[in-house]
Amino acid sequence: MVSVEKWKVWGSVVEVDVTEGAALPQATALIAGVIEETEAVCDLQRGDAEIHAVNLSQGAPVKVSRRMSALLRSALWAARMTDGVVDPLASEMADDTLIPTVHPAPSFRDIQIDDDVVFAPWGASLDITDTAKADTVDRAAALVARELECGAAVRIGDVIATAGHCPAGGWQISVPGNGDIELVNGTAMATAFAPPVSEPPSKTEWESVTVIADDALWAYAASVAALARGIGAIRWIEQQELRARLADRSGRVYTTENW
Repeated sequence: MVSVEKWKVWGSVVEVDVTEGAALPQATALIAGVIEETEAVCDLQRGDAEIHAVNLSQGAPVKVSRRMSALLRSALWAARMTDGVVDPLASEMADDTLIPTVHPAPSFRDIQIDDDVVFAPWGASLDITDTAKADTVDRAAALVARELECGAAVRIGDVIATAGHCPAGGWQISVPGNGDIELVNGTAMATAFAPPVSEPPSKTEWESVTVIADDALWAYAASVAALARGIGAIRWIEQQELRARLADRSGRVYTTENW
C-alpha cells in the first residue's frame, strides 16, 4: 500500500508516494531538504540565492557551489538537447538599455562552466527554475529510495520521477485527460501545457504534451520542446524514441506506438 504526503513550496505542489508507510515522515523531510538546497541556489525570489551572483557578474568569472554547478550543467544540457527551446536565459532582461550595443545578444551557448567556475556573457540573466525543479525531482526520488530502502514517486508540479521498488500493481500515475497510466519503475514523466489563447486554435497547436523518459529532466525538457514544435513534434519525439501523448487544441490525441 502506498502512503502519500502533499504540500506546497516554491510555487508548486509537491507530492511524495512511498511503498513503506513508516518511511513517509523521513521521506518528506529528505525531499524538503533537497528542495531547500535547490531553492537556496537558484530561486530568483530569494535575495540570498546564489544565482544572483552569476547574473550580476556581467562577463566576469564566478566561483559557485557544487550544487549550483550541477544545476547549471543540467540546464545547459536541456538547452542543447532541445535546440534552445528550453533556455536557461530569462526571456526578458531586467533592463535592455543597460546592455551596451557593442555586446552581441547573449546565448546559452556562450555560458561556460569549468569545474566550479561559471562564465556568463555580458547581458546574460539566468533563470533555471524549471529545469532545477525537474533535476530536484530526480535527485529527491533517488535519495529517498537509497536512504530509506523503499519505493518512491516524487512529484513537483507536473514532473514526476520514480525510484526504488514499485508497489504492487506498479506506479499508477494520473495523466491529464487520459486517466491513469502505469509508470515503469525508475522512469519519469512530465506534462507541458500550452498557455491559453484568445484566437481560434490551429490544427497544429498542441494543448498538452506528456512525455515518459528515463529521468525527469529529459521528460520535462522533451515535453516543453515538443509543445513548441507544432506538427513537427511527432517526428521529433519518435526520433528521440520517447513515449508520449499529445493532445491538440481541437481535442484530438496522438500517442506514440510505445505509449
